[in-house]
This record gives sequence, structure tokens and C-alpha cells, in this order.
Amino acid sequence: MATATRPADPLARLLADLDVAPLGGDRFEARAGGGMRRLFGGLIAAQSAVAAAHTVEGPRLHSLHGYFLRPGRPGVPLRFEVVRLRDGRSFATRRVVALQHGEAIFELAASFTAHEEGVAHAFEPPPEAVPAPEGLPDWETLRPLETGEGPRPPDAIEVRVCEPADDRPGARPPPHRTVWMRPRGTPPEDPTAHAALLVYASDRTLLRTAARLHGALRERLPASLDHAVWLHRPARFDDWILYATESPIASGGRAWVVGRMLSRRGERLATVTQEGLLRRPRAPRQG
Repeated sequence: MATATRPADPLARLLADLDVAPLGGDRFEARAGGGMRRLFGGLIAAQSAVAAAHTVEGPRLHSLHGYFLRPGRPGVPLRFEVVRLRDGRSFATRRVVALQHGEAIFELAASFTAHEEGVAHAFEPPPEAVPAPEGLPDWETLRPLETGEGPRPPDAIEVRVCEPADDRPGARPPPHRTVWMRPRGTPPEDPTAHAALLVYASDRTLLRTAARLHGALRERLPASLDHAVWLHRPARFDDWILYATESPIASGGRAWVVGRMLSRRGERLATVTQEGLLRRPRAPRQG
């Protein structure tokens, strides 16, 4: 595992957390980070994807689907156990279980593919006119106003919000959101690192998109249930990408959100889906 002292630079700190260490026998270990009540789901998914990639020679990650089983605890080392399900000519499949104190907190299925010349098309609906990222406020500045949370250290992924939340009393902004995202620095020239950073970033803003319609539900944190990512092109995340998310349905306290990640040229890089819990505050106990 990387050094015990965590770097001060946000991107270097995230890359160090993604540096899973081999333990032998397709088992790996990584740091859990800290500073939050529970671990960020995107970090666990990205670490699991990196662990799976360490057992694959050549093919690149193209899809993953994970289930969040228990909340991750900051400061408790994570162990990842990888199962090699298939190694074919074009595809490889892995299952990863992330554990803390011997308990499974996350399970991932990941698929890897070799480069192949084949059928290709793109029918991408053009995004609505959005402002350029350079003139927009940083999400870290807007977060305390929108979520009621206190200030946090800057995240490794810079987020610029195209449509800030309407915080007027009774306002219920529609459940869609568009943001620009990029790393706070230059990632290494490593395809696995770029893929892991995209997976990490894909968990940003998703359930917040669904919560907009319900007054943000500030009193209770949303909780992710599952998360899926399809990487349509070889991952490259060293410039701004546009992340457009929407939540077309919520039922039984579960909100479903879908997102698309686009390059500045409008090419779709990835598609993301997630279902999560959005629960209203509990009524105060009587007596």
C-alpha cells in the first residue's frame, strides 16, 4: 500500500487511495479515507474496479455494476477479494467483494474488453445550451448553501454547476441537473487510472438530482443501493466533461437516476445509472 501519510493535494490523495496493494491470491487492500460519516460510494466502486483490473491482462474496463450492501466506515482499511469468472478471447469478467472487518460492504461485477473493429454508431441527442465551465462557480462554494452541510476540503474532482438549486421556500426544481467535471490536476498516463477516476466521478451529484424535487431532504443523507457504469470509449479524463443527470421516477422511497458523460465535443464517454434511498425525516417520537 502507498505511504501512510496521505498527500495534501486532493488529486494525489485520491490516486493514493486508488492504489490498491496486492495481498496475494487475487486479494487486495486499500485505504478507506476519512473526513465523512460514511465512505463515498464512488471511491469504493473505483477501488473495486482497480482491484479487478489488476487481475486482467490487456483488455480495458467497459462496464461495471455494483451493489452497496453496508455503509463503509472511514479510517477502516478495505480488503478486496476478486473472483475470475471468465477469460475469453474478447471479454473478461470479474466479481469483486469489498470488505471491512470481514463484512461485505460492496459487491461488483466488472467486464473488460479487448479493442475490436466492429459495428459503431452514435445518435446522441444534443445537450441543451449550457454555459462554459470557466465562468461557473465551484460546487464546493455552492454546497453549504444547497445542502446545509459545513465546508469540506476540496474534492479531487472539480464540479461546476450549470443550474444552481432554487432555495426559495417551497421551490421544487425539476429532477435534472447538468454539471461540468474535471480532475483538480493532471492524472497519470495510465488507462486504469483514467477509468477509475471516471467511475469515482460518476457517483457525484446523482441522488442530489433526485432530491431537488423534494426540497433536497437535507435532514437525511441519500443512500446509494446500486450503481452501474458503461464506458463507451477508452477512458480519458484530463479535461472538462459534461455530466447530465435526470431522475424520471422514484417510488417507495427509491429514486432512479440516469446520467450521461459527454466530452466537450459532445461525444458520449459513459452512461451511468443508480438507484438510491431518499427517505423523509422521521417524525419526532411522542412522549
